[in-house]
Amino acid sequence: MRRLLKFIAPKSFNDGLSKCNNLGKNLIIKNKVNRFLDLGCADGEFTLKFAKVLRPEEIYGVEIVDKYCNEAKRKGVKCVKFDLNSKWKFDNNYFDFILSSQNIEHLHNTRLYMEECYRCLKKGGQLLILTENLASWINIWSLIFGWQPFSTTLINGWSIGNPCIWHSQKPSNNTGKTSHVRVLAFKGLKDIMQHIGLKDVQVYSRGYLPFWGKLSDILCRVDKKHGHFLIGTGIK
Repeated sequence: MRRLLKFIAPKSFNDGLSKCNNLGKNLIIKNKVNRFLDLGCADGEFTLKFAKVLRPEEIYGVEIVDKYCNEAKRKGVKCVKFDLNSKWKFDNNYFDFILSSQNIEHLHNTRLYMEECYRCLKKGGQLLILTENLASWINIWSLIFGWQPFSTTLINGWSIGNPCIWHSQKPSNNTGKTSHVRVLAFKGLKDIMQHIGLKDVQVYSRGYLPFWGKLSDILCRVDKKHGHFLIGTGIK
């Protein structure tokens, strides 16, 4: 069983994540971007992939891990280190585009995080959020069996609560920095984006796990709320 999971799980997960990222790039509104901010930018590699589409004059990032922050700086990202659960070190109306990729689910102070996104975004600027979906079918089925949803199994470095965790034998970071603390569902993401005042909010899903390829794409078109990854976009 675990051998089968080790084949299916990474294949479907990575396919869904790739399609989530590609849709995010396709949802970018083609306006002039002076300043682009990537929240939780890691080493800056993913940041630069979005920068190729945005073509901003300045690329900013926020990263809490020193090693990644320094690597991002070496790649040309103006990376700063601070906790995104606190007030941000940026001026009001500063960025034309803010990206939050697989980051919002790691934060305790979700409300402040979203309010800071709005505060730092220029009028007419765009916020793009990529995250996992608590209401994906593999998470729902886990709950039916009394198991921890896949998107919440990593708790302070321990992979627990679900016997089908395919990656549970991998070494984990026991600092807890990689834990998911609040995973949103389809309507939750849409509501929180609208609640801070964003306009033209749209939410999509990609990666109909455990399927991949064209079948996953078809199922996400038929059932728009239960793909494993959510893509939310809105304008200030």
